Amino acid sequence: MVVAQIAFAWLYSHIFEYFIHKYILHNYKFFKKPFKNHFKLHHGISRKNKMYDENYEKLIGSKFEFSGLIFLLFLHLPFVFFFKWFYFTLIFSACTYYFLHKKSHTNVTWGKKWLPWHYEHHMGKNQNINWGVRLPIVDKIMKTSDY
Repeated sequence: MVVAQIAFAWLYSHIFEYFIHKYILHNYKFFKKPFKNHFKLHHGISRKNKMYDENYEKLIGSKFEFSGLIFLLFLHLPFVFFFKWFYFTLIFSACTYYFLHKKSHTNVTWGKKWLPWHYEHHMGKNQNINWGVRLPIVDKIMKTSDY
């Protein structure tokens, strides 16, 4: 049961990451504030500085992103009472997401090597592909990746 909870939460977190990135953070029609914060600000800085985003040099590089992760973990909090390993895996996934994303924007050489799909998402011709940050798993399934 523990392994199933961990495996399901790991997959769920990648699916959730994909859908939030694609349908909320890049949706200017319905989610203007998240779009402005993510796409206009973060993508704008990244494009201008060849993937580097100086905001991520701080411990909490993006208060918007960090508070969003905390909010999502809070929304999933009831799971801790019934499926604690599922919830703990979501916490681990959120931390992994945050630190990998942060590192990819502060150490661009590392990011190009270990998260090339994310580098392409920011620096490529089409910023509307490669929605997964940690892994391109869901992008491959949804055929929204060039990796």
